[in-house]
Amino acid sequence: MNKISVEVSEELDESTFSTKLDNGLEIYICKKKNFTKKIGMFGTKYGSVVNDFIDITTGKRIKVPDGIAHFLEHKLFEKEGANALDLFSKIGVSSNAYTSFDQTVYYFETSEKFAESIAMLVKLIKEPYFTDENVEKEQGIIGQEISMYDDDPSFMVYFNTLKAMYQKNPVRIDIAGTIESISHITKDLLYTCYNTFYSPQNMFFVVVGDVDIDETIKLIKENMSKYEKDRKGENKKIEKFYQIEPEEIAQKQITQKMDVYLPQLCIGYKLNLCDGYEIAKNEIIVSILSDMYFSKQSDFFENEYNLGRVNDSIYMQYEGSETFSHVLISTTTTDVDLVEQDILTYINKIKSEEIDEELFNVIKRKKIGESILASDNLNICYRRLIDSIIDNTNVYTDIEVLKNLKANDLKEFLNKLSEKNRVTSKIIAK
Repeated sequence: MNKISVEVSEELDESTFSTKLDNGLEIYICKKKNFTKKIGMFGTKYGSVVNDFIDITTGKRIKVPDGIAHFLEHKLFEKEGANALDLFSKIGVSSNAYTSFDQTVYYFETSEKFAESIAMLVKLIKEPYFTDENVEKEQGIIGQEISMYDDDPSFMVYFNTLKAMYQKNPVRIDIAGTIESISHITKDLLYTCYNTFYSPQNMFFVVVGDVDIDETIKLIKENMSKYEKDRKGENKKIEKFYQIEPEEIAQKQITQKMDVYLPQLCIGYKLNLCDGYEIAKNEIIVSILSDMYFSKQSDFFENEYNLGRVNDSIYMQYEGSETFSHVLISTTTTDVDLVEQDILTYINKIKSEEIDEELFNVIKRKKIGESILASDNLNICYRRLIDSIIDNTNVYTDIEVLKNLKANDLKEFLNKLSEKNRVTSKIIAK
């Protein structure tokens, strides 16, 4: 019997159970009492920034085209003569998949077909089906998807910011790759990536809902055991290689003309890499800073709105992983140059001032309350779980960070926003 560990959050009144199967697969179950909906997620610690690694079956180092992780996601949800979404739909189950910079996840949501859904999800992921013909067909489909996003100003202003910040890190490239890069993807390369990164020791199975812990683990284990004959790379160490990213930004500014109703602006600050705990802490700090200084209740937003310079929102967010770390401030505006200068002046102003302790404590209490309320949202529960898996932290690290956060932590973070590592991306009207 595999050892089962448990982490408990008194604030959220929930427990998360975890274990590791003999083949290395990690299982996490967040017990949600009295919920009828159940969510199952089968994921791998493999996303778009990984393109240089040791092929686990040959032991040789290989570089693969950008976008292959996303391409692989598409192909695994398509079987000979069938589509995974249709197969789940036939039994009344909702399903989907996504690829990010550092993970690929396949999931289902159901109230009644839990056991059948787990069996189907494992079968879909453990039975890859790649041919020359279906790879060529998918290149056309994903090529259209890439072209569609190239016409999306919000998408372009975001990735232009990353391109300006990073010189070598693949985070600067669209998760789907480019039309040129995906043209080099073959079925053999797909199998190479699949065998390496879809081996059990690099994967995780997450379940959120009112389920029996022992029975759920047994169910996953039994379904995985059906594929024990295929043990390529099982329990071998996975080796990934990353180019050393210079501290310096790639370029100070990118301006692009597009057919837009209103121009878009994104200001980015490139930061030093940090560990999983610091990533969680930075996300919470920036979320609080955003509420304090850029939300619709802030003096800054009200002033910009009254002057007719912004008409919607100003967002401040943090993104981080083992290979990148940055802050983004973005908005839609009537005058990108003027609002850019207003934001930069404002950032310097709040960096030079003391943090408003009273306002900080109000926002902190609000965030704690939101976390408690959000515990009733299964989607937020699984996102917390997956973040902890990818960042290698305690499941409830975010709650602990929030409880222990001090106003001075915000001050220290603001001081990391260096002018020399600042970039600007603008989408302006043609």
